[in-house]
Formats: sequence, C-alpha cells, structure tokens
Amino acid sequence: MSTTRSVAFAAAALWSAFAQAQLTFLIADRDADALWRVTDVNEDGIFQNPEEVFLWYDGTNAAGTRGIDNINTMAARTDGLVIGADQVQQDVFLWRDINGDGDAMDDGESVEAARSPNPSGIAIAFGTGAAFLANGQALVVNAGNANGADAIYRLVDLDSDGRFMSAGEINPYGTTGPFGAVPNGPFSPQEIWLASPNLIGVQTGFLRNSSSQTGNNLHGIFIFADSNNNGNINDAGEFAPWFGVANQSGITPSAGIALEPDRARPGALYTHQIATGAVDQIIRAIDLNNDGDANDPGEAAFIYTNAESGFTLVDMVSLENGDLYITDNSGKRIIRLRDENGDGDFNDTGESVTVFSGGSLVTEIRQMIRIEPPIPCPADFNADGGVDGADVEAFFEAWSGGDASGDVNRDGGVDGADVEYFFARWEAGGCA
Repeated sequence: MSTTRSVAFAAAALWSAFAQAQLTFLIADRDADALWRVTDVNEDGIFQNPEEVFLWYDGTNAAGTRGIDNINTMAARTDGLVIGADQVQQDVFLWRDINGDGDAMDDGESVEAARSPNPSGIAIAFGTGAAFLANGQALVVNAGNANGADAIYRLVDLDSDGRFMSAGEINPYGTTGPFGAVPNGPFSPQEIWLASPNLIGVQTGFLRNSSSQTGNNLHGIFIFADSNNNGNINDAGEFAPWFGVANQSGITPSAGIALEPDRARPGALYTHQIATGAVDQIIRAIDLNNDGDANDPGEAAFIYTNAESGFTLVDMVSLENGDLYITDNSGKRIIRLRDENGDGDFNDTGESVTVFSGGSLVTEIRQMIRIEPPIPCPADFNADGGVDGADVEAFFEAWSGGDASGDVNRDGGVDGADVEYFFARWEAGGCA
C-alpha cells in the first residue's frame, strides 16, 4: 500500500460507509484519458458533479502504469477486478481497488496486462467487447483491422504474474469458426455478455455484431457456447444467429455496438442500433418459445427511440429494478430510462431523465459499467477500526446466516472459502 495504516483505515471507513449500498458507475473518458467513478452518495437518484464524481484512474497513478487513450470496452468481475481494452494503445489493462479508497490510483492497483507484440503472437489491436467467464478468465473481443483479426480471445494468467504477456496466455476462443477464414472479413464483432453456466457447466454467451460490409446481412446478435468444453467456440454448432435480419417482429437490424441483459426480465437482451436518419433505437429481444433464437413473431420490439439532433447513445447498464441507464456521448450525460406506466417501453413522457452531466470534469461519456466496491477491510468485519474477537463474532453471525456480507472474497457465494479468506486476513492483523 502507498499510504500509512491509519490513512488506509480512514479512507476505507469513509468509502465503506457511503458506497456499499449505493449505485456506482465507472465511465471512460477518452478526451481526459481517464476513468471516472460516479457514485450516488446521497441516494437521491442524481449524480451531482463534482460532489459525486471521482477520478478512478489515469496516467498519474502511483503504480507507474501507462495512461489510457481510448478505453472502448470494460467489464468487472465479482471480486472487483476490472478489465479494459484500449483501441489506440492497442493493449489491455487490469485494475482493482485493493485498499478500498474508491479508485485504482495506488501502487499495485493497475497493470498493462497485454500489449503487442507478445509471446502469444496475438494482437488485440481494436478491443470492442469484454466479459469474464465463470472460472474468472477474461474474454476480449477484437474487431478486425489491418493490425488484427475478427476474434474473441481468452486471457489466462498461467504464470500468476498478473499479466498475459507469457507464451500461451492469449488464446483463440472464437476465430475461424464464428468469423471465417479471412482475418478481417464481413463481421464486425462488438460487445459480448455471458449468462451463468447451466446445470452441466456450459456457459452461453451473446455477441453484438455491427456488420462492416454492405449487403452481408450480419447485423444483430449471435449466440455462442463452448459445448464440448475444449476451450473455444470454433466447432460446428457453437456459434449461431440469435436475432437478426431473419426476425419476424418487423425490425430491420442495423449498425450498433452495445449489448446488455435486461436484468428485470431473465433471458431478455437489450441492444442499440442507429437507424436511417441517425435515429437511435434500443431493442429488447427474448427467446419466448425456447427455439434457440429471438427471431419469431413478438420476440423483439423497439422500447426506446431518440431522434434528437446531437444525441449519440454508446453504452447501457441495466438494473434489477428495471431501470436502464444509457450514455449520451454527444451530450456528455447519463440518462435513466424508467418504465413509469408499466407498458414495457421507455418512450412516454417523464420516462427519460438526465441523472448526470459531465460538467467541468468529465469531457466524454462513452463506455460505462456498474461496479460494486470491494470490502475495504474484511478482517475489520464490524468496521469499528480495530481487528479483534468482535470481528470474528460478527463475521460468523453473517456467514452462518448466509448473509451476502459473509461473501468476503466476493466470489458470489457464502461458503468455506470465505472463512479461509477472512481468517487469513484477521490473523495478519487486517488491512495493512
């Protein structure tokens, strides 16, 4: 840690007091070359600038990690690890707020995890999508250009050095199978999203394709899964159209980037597209009849349309209560969409509210993810500033009751691994 123990305790206590139950987004700003954290500290539904806006990462970080230029995709793991791909730097970053002070600016909290050239011989030159598999490994999408192929790559830290710069640590996950033998062919793969594994451990994913060649009819959403568990989706039947030009809902798919699950409707996905006349549209699609796609009548619908001049939707974040947050890059703002009248869309008066404007700090608002703050000091479980027997009692009370706070290792479950994690830190004296 780059701060003293007392300062770390103070910062952790402050962040813990405010952030655990509050809505927090991480947004990429390619003008300022920074990542910003916006947190609804007073829980009024609005992110006030600058009181609720905090620098999360830039090139002045204490670790000496190079600065960012154009982070065009991000994803967060349940333990607080964030991955981002930079299209200008042509590299991949990893960040984690280890000391719980609300940023990734401290020593050991950031690393340039992959770049070209690398011993794996794979260039992630134009990262457009990212997600974490259930086993914690990262997937990064590359949209093909002169420096790299259309592909999904699986990143594995084989030597546990916190990077992917050793041979065999960047692996083809979806290449010639999904996208064909031509490295930069008719596809333009963008964002991905991964569902939870099924009962036999197969994890289904979805990819938004923004087709780059006229007339190829590849706009839409594709579904994929490593059904034979061989570490890739290049085999027959593992990548297929899910929603596209074949749909019978009367929708003409067009270019777009964003893909997001509808967290209030399991199985439904949101995607964004730009229609003729620069009209922004959000589509909700769902496989109602379980036939493996969302192309049947009534399985897709426009749920938001914006034809305003100077409006440019780039990314979306869905909440469990049904709210959908979108970024308007041209207007430098975050907009909350809420279905106030329960008709299934966000097109009615009062259902679109600006909750954040960039103001003097944030100069661009493009990619956005929701992040959950890490538990700043798991050993000081009762947050009283000390590490003693009272913390053990408080931890076991939460753990034995299955309370979410007992998931101190943030792996999504309350189990024996949390006991081991807690005591390792408690015996070491806590947060230093």
